Amino acid sequence: MRKYLIAAAVLAALPAIAQPAAPPFTSLDKTGSETAVRHLTNADLGDTLKKAKKPTDFYAEALISKGAVYRVINTIRDKDGQAEIHADWADHIFVQEGEARFATGGMVVEAKVTAPGEQRGTSIKGGSVQTMKPGDYFFIPAGTPHQMLVPAGGRIKFIAFKTHK
Repeated sequence: MRKYLIAAAVLAALPAIAQPAAPPFTSLDKTGSETAVRHLTNADLGDTLKKAKKPTDFYAEALISKGAVYRVINTIRDKDGQAEIHADWADHIFVQEGEARFATGGMVVEAKVTAPGEQRGTSIKGGSVQTMKPGDYFFIPAGTPHQMLVPAGGRIKFIAFKTHK
């Protein structure tokens, strides 16, 4: 009987085992009441992110606000991101500091489902590439492949507004 229980546990865990590991990152929760005025200073956001990001992290993010159909996230990235497709979420990206290249469209290479409605892969084949600079805004509709590419030694800081379709 014990062998059957162990076998059942292993089989139940297979879907989780089959999922590729997410790259390491630091995530901070800076959310608060959505019914009152809140103020987060630069020290609350940017400085905290810079201090919290470990050298092995692909990025560090602070979730600033969330609701049923939106998320607001402040992110610092100094390494390339994975190619991504969000089936149900659009991204609105406002670049604050630094530069990166941003690939959109095309096909995600080696795409794997990482969560419901989420796919990630190694790169984008085809599509177009634009330079991201401070002050720029990018809209990425749900279902659109995209990937942020940070030059060696570079860093980009941005705010992403995610909206559910």
